[in-house]
Amino acid sequence: MQFPSPHSFVPNSDVCAHALADLPESGGIYALTAGDHPPHLSYSINLKRRLTRLLVPSYNAAPKYFSKYTEKLSSISYWPVASRLESALVLYAVTSHYYPGDYLRRLRLRMPWFLSLTNADAFPRLEVSNRLTRHGSSKFGPFPSRDLAQQHEEQLLSLHQLRRCTETLAPDPEHPGCIYGEMNQCLRPCQCVVSAEEYASEAARVQEFLLTSGKSALNTLVAARERAAAELDFEQAAMLHKRIEKVQAAAASRDKVIAPVDSFHGVALTKSTQADAVCLWPMLAGHWQAPVHLRVGAPQPDAKPLDASVREALKCATESPDDSGNRLEHLAVWSRWYYSTWCDGQWFPFKTLEGLNYRRLVRAMGNLIKCGGNG
Repeated sequence: MQFPSPHSFVPNSDVCAHALADLPESGGIYALTAGDHPPHLSYSINLKRRLTRLLVPSYNAAPKYFSKYTEKLSSISYWPVASRLESALVLYAVTSHYYPGDYLRRLRLRMPWFLSLTNADAFPRLEVSNRLTRHGSSKFGPFPSRDLAQQHEEQLLSLHQLRRCTETLAPDPEHPGCIYGEMNQCLRPCQCVVSAEEYASEAARVQEFLLTSGKSALNTLVAARERAAAELDFEQAAMLHKRIEKVQAAAASRDKVIAPVDSFHGVALTKSTQADAVCLWPMLAGHWQAPVHLRVGAPQPDAKPLDASVREALKCATESPDDSGNRLEHLAVWSRWYYSTWCDGQWFPFKTLEGLNYRRLVRAMGNLIKCGGNG
């Protein structure tokens, strides 16, 4: 996300009073700059009230103090925002611009957690981490927390016989093995019990489970249970039913939006600072794109249908994807917003832009305007 253009004024100039009067009575980010020092950045739910309180004395004995205070300020910049997501994104862009070496600490931005199937050697294993690598295995996430990522990992391991050891394996029949192999919870590739190809087929099933959120395994098990019931093999059907319940529990242990990071696409819908408008925040492969502001007012005789306008606007906004930013940090901002208790928008994931549920998106846009979605 690029550095947004600010609104600025000089606090001790003749236009200061007019600038304060024109400030919006809504939320926003502001920056107080004194000389050549980096600015002080903060957020307020009411920009006009906060900056007026900082720059205008509230009692008669204060003018002398305030004049010294304002003389030190060289400029004041502000960015109006209409939602918590916009606030988080603008504050991230502004802080990283002014404090390039210290912005993560200032923002207290925690990196999200991912689950991946590593391919460091011929015997892949599951791994939970909060890093993204340029090459290697696909990462699935972001998860709300490390605990939930590890919980999903454990449930996958209970359904499959992948190894849990972390070292690079050198298979040897004399290898001592581990307790999981003794409990038949691992295929024991370290002891040459299975070949690399046989182990790879088990890893492929885990990869398919992650890609489809268990739907592929569930469909296979349901079909097998129906066949067993039709053949009156009720013991086998009962065993398959228990297996289905475990698969369903594993699939339910992760949020529906979790997907491979390379195909983590979606659109966030929030309020807009413009009147009678909403804001769409596209994300492609974990990278935030430029926002789209759309007016959702009374229909005009020669206006396009709203769904057509949304399709055209999103197509234009994603024709040349911007992947210059730090994807891990972009996903961290997304996780802070989406998984928070103060999430004030809606998220619409999609695999392809043509597959986006435009009818649901347009309906949500109309409801947001009816509920006072304008800034």
